Amino acid sequence: MNAAASPLQAADHAALTSLQEAIRAARTRGDRRPAFTLIASCLDELGVELPARSGRGVSLEQARQEWLGRVRSANRSESALRAYRVAIDDLLSFLERSGRRDSAFREETIVAYLEDYRQRAQPAPATYYRHFTGLRRFFRWLSRRAGTPDPFLELETPSNPRTEAAWLTADEFERLLEAASSPPKRRRGLAERDRLVLLALVATGLRRSELIAIDWADLDLDNKQPSLLVRAGKGGKPRRQPVPTALAEELRGLRERTCPAADEPVFRGLEGGRLQPAILANIITRAAGRAGLEKHITAHTLRHTAATWLRQETGDARLVAAYLGHADLSTVSRYAHVADDELHSAAAASAARVNMVTDRSSS
Repeated sequence: MNAAASPLQAADHAALTSLQEAIRAARTRGDRRPAFTLIASCLDELGVELPARSGRGVSLEQARQEWLGRVRSANRSESALRAYRVAIDDLLSFLERSGRRDSAFREETIVAYLEDYRQRAQPAPATYYRHFTGLRRFFRWLSRRAGTPDPFLELETPSNPRTEAAWLTADEFERLLEAASSPPKRRRGLAERDRLVLLALVATGLRRSELIAIDWADLDLDNKQPSLLVRAGKGGKPRRQPVPTALAEELRGLRERTCPAADEPVFRGLEGGRLQPAILANIITRAAGRAGLEKHITAHTLRHTAATWLRQETGDARLVAAYLGHADLSTVSRYAHVADDELHSAAAASAARVNMVTDRSSS
């Protein structure tokens, strides 16, 4: 009886030693998953199928819905939500047409998909980086939630291409304002509206959605230091934003001419409704085309222009972060303690350049 049991005990000892070495190796390379999760992963690699770890019984379609709902509830932007949706749907399409649905949680399947995506879509490096990291976040979340293998665990992350964002010089922005002030179609209010939109974007550095959402009640134009309230910035955080002198004067003039109600939008379409994102984009595109600017200019380009000018005038990165309502503002302000007066002074310094361009374009 003892002699018969002896080989089994030796095999058990060998198995435990192998698992111990596997856990030690995982810890050495920084893998902090629970020990039993690592053991299950090792068994899966050896071909021992474990239903929970093989991913069988887990619906990627249902996981997709839950993940997108999670992203939406975190108040992420529509562009972020769309990027996740496109990446996951593209992967699901690949799994369907390649017959690999049963191996979706294996590294070799993901490698095959990424190669197919590169050849088929030929994405720019930045696009491929976002695609890769978006899928990696999704599978990491699913692994923790449902105990499925993480096929991205051992994959090398592609390099993150950091290209310098486009911005406009004072001369380029002057040309943009002049083009907006002289549209080929002489519709009533068109030139004034378009010019004010461009000036507001550069003078405040607001995001497109933040600018569109401003109501007249959000403006405090009669104070010594004019300001506006961004009710829902990135991450749902409200903030009080300085309004430079040139912009405040134009907004006061518009208010006197139109006598708007407090709950009416400041920036409107020609029919009177709130300005829509597509119309705002067209305002910039039309003006850039007529100005002969070769740069690809968007609302974000004008936001980056505001940041660049402010950085050049003040040399203080914490003021730039505070002025733009950066997503990491809470972390920055914890150590920088940006004061209101200091912020308004920085805005006034940057506004000097805006005033100069405004004066030249009005003459």
